[in-house]
Amino acid sequence: MSLDLSGFVKTETEIVLGTNKFIFTELTMADMAAFRVYVQKKREKRNAEHRDRLLEIGGKIGNIDPIELLKLTDVTVTEQEFEKETETIEGIGYLTYLSLKHKQSDISVADAMEIITISSLEDVVNAMFPKMPDTGIKKKLKDQTKLKQ
Repeated sequence: MSLDLSGFVKTETEIVLGTNKFIFTELTMADMAAFRVYVQKKREKRNAEHRDRLLEIGGKIGNIDPIELLKLTDVTVTEQEFEKETETIEGIGYLTYLSLKHKQSDISVADAMEIITISSLEDVVNAMFPKMPDTGIKKKLKDQTKLKQ
């Protein structure tokens, strides 16, 4: 038996960016989980590059246990790193994509990155996190916006 979520309504915010209207949907825990998967995949790609480089260097040096080298690269994303990723340009772009895809299903991550400007960033953050107090991720994003203007 599944839970009836028909009464749950996410906040939607319409924002005009350039000459187009976009409907941003409040980010859910499912969206944040999707973002975590995105961050982890980025980490895995970087880990693979580091792993290959370390093994190559370790092979040239000799007397180095490859298993010990792998322990240096095969690490998961910490909560601190996850939160930091939300503050990067790529992270903000991906969160924007996750917010927009509910109503604009044909939007891509690249499209989402293109529509955000420094001047619209605060409105976009408020649209993605409408009920969140200005603390944590939301505060950091807003503070960064003010510094860049």
